[in-house]
Amino acid sequence: MQYILLAAGKGHRLNMDVTNKCFAQINGKSLLDYNLELANPELFSEIVIVVGYHADYIKQYVGDNYHGIKVTYVHQESLLGIAHAIKQAAPYIKEDFMMGLSDEIHSKPRIQEMADYLTSSKADCVCGVVLDKIQNIQKAYTVKLNEQENITELIEKPAQCFNDFKGTGICMMKPSMLKILDTLKPNKFRKEYEMGNWIQAGIDDGLICKIFQISDANFNINEQSDLSEAVVYFKQQHNT
Repeated sequence: MQYILLAAGKGHRLNMDVTNKCFAQINGKSLLDYNLELANPELFSEIVIVVGYHADYIKQYVGDNYHGIKVTYVHQESLLGIAHAIKQAAPYIKEDFMMGLSDEIHSKPRIQEMADYLTSSKADCVCGVVLDKIQNIQKAYTVKLNEQENITELIEKPAQCFNDFKGTGICMMKPSMLKILDTLKPNKFRKEYEMGNWIQAGIDDGLICKIFQISDANFNINEQSDLSEAVVYFKQQHNT
């Protein structure tokens, strides 16, 4: 399995003195380090990091090898959304892959278990979810499930939520999901190629998408309030 880590964002809303958003610190460790630690050498054959803003800082920090795993870099010149970033990486994807966002952090992530579920479920895509509050789901995405526990509908930043599952940026996929990118259209309002539209297009095309509870909690770090909430949570976890 390959690990596609998206790290092209600027993160200006954090208003921090860091070169890249992924270098923001949570209890003495950067978001980038938290995400790199998800890469178990026994599971992942390669890490592909999609870079853009201040790319050289990330390249110098990570290098071309992480704990024995080859690291490859792909440039996303224009920041046109998550699906657009994966499209830039698509020529390098040769096997099942996990997508991760460098501005997310998970508590007790279950990566190997999720990879096993991707295989056993025979799904084309498995979206990592956590149980969360409605107001947090509305900042991420909600998923509607049928009786077979397949995703039938996925909505980003929903006004109404289908259930208590909050979608996260960790998704594991088969290469079959990549062909959908060729027909994907940009969002009418943001003019970006969005993750939700990509996965929904796959579902509409007959691909099987499921969910997996990836961790105990998940934080997407966009603003100082997100960072502060994550710092408090992980400090409490460390002290228990």
